[in-house]
Amino acid sequence: MRRFLMFVLLFAGLTIPAACGGDDKPFAFPTVSSAEVGVDPTVVSSTAPPKETQFQVLTEGTGHPIGPEDVLVAHAKGQVWSDGGVALPSFVNTFSGKHMLFQLISMTVPGWGKVLPGIKVGSRVLIVNPPADGFGDAGQPGIGVTKDDSLIWVIDVVDSTPVDSSASGKPAEAAKNAGALPTVTEGKSPTITMPKTAAPKALVVQPLLNGTGVEVKAGEMILAQYTGAIWKSGTVFDTTWAPQRGPYGFRVAETDQQTGEPGVIKGWVQGLTGVRVGSRILLIVPPKLGYGKQGKPPIEGTDTMVFVIDVLGVYPDPTKG
Repeated sequence: MRRFLMFVLLFAGLTIPAACGGDDKPFAFPTVSSAEVGVDPTVVSSTAPPKETQFQVLTEGTGHPIGPEDVLVAHAKGQVWSDGGVALPSFVNTFSGKHMLFQLISMTVPGWGKVLPGIKVGSRVLIVNPPADGFGDAGQPGIGVTKDDSLIWVIDVVDSTPVDSSASGKPAEAAKNAGALPTVTEGKSPTITMPKTAAPKALVVQPLLNGTGVEVKAGEMILAQYTGAIWKSGTVFDTTWAPQRGPYGFRVAETDQQTGEPGVIKGWVQGLTGVRVGSRILLIVPPKLGYGKQGKPPIEGTDTMVFVIDVLGVYPDPTKG
């Protein structure tokens, strides 16, 4: 659940006042101002919280059902339960942040894992969970959630994909200079083998599989699998195919304009723009389009990086304020 907590902390909102704890009114679901997917909802609770996790499908989508080990792509708003009949500030709200959550279902809070498998893509779901199915005995004091707080979530399911998803496109035409390029095995978790030649000085974008989905645009959020290796040694320094990893969601930008957080390297922005969903590309990134002269250990300032990237999905911002 660590990556999920980091996400929540990154998009934490205002400091949350203590929730009222009276139990005089039997549990009833909170009111949600809109069932429309993409709309930032106002959520008000006014009764005692539930003893066990409860949920309502406010709008049922028409997409595929979420699998229990899928990577979830979603918008989410979370706030502490109150019986006071007022909308407390949210501790996470991707609707207002124009961002998205990309997370393994199994690494979210327990209440999500109990409810979301089987929910269809395109749905809006209301989930309320007791502390044990939220952040547990530790709570999350940094965002104002105590160990005794029940939680309310409104989740818009944008997409989901199995953790081992890979590119689905058709084989691309071989490069004319294929002998001077790394070779890549087919299928899931591809292996990269470096040639015994000097690394190219310029960015190389070589299609391996051609997808037929929408094109990636700079600034959009995408979901991808990737493996990164160093040209001179062949050493793999990062891969989403490792255990407890899975497809990686990010904005195709050097700086995320919505959060101000650092984005991806310039070589990724240039190399991924225009690539279609379903594609696998071989991306060779010279130092000046990677981490520059300073490098980023174990990558030295003179290292050329080689990536194999599978583009699984593209997600223009669908929120409506």
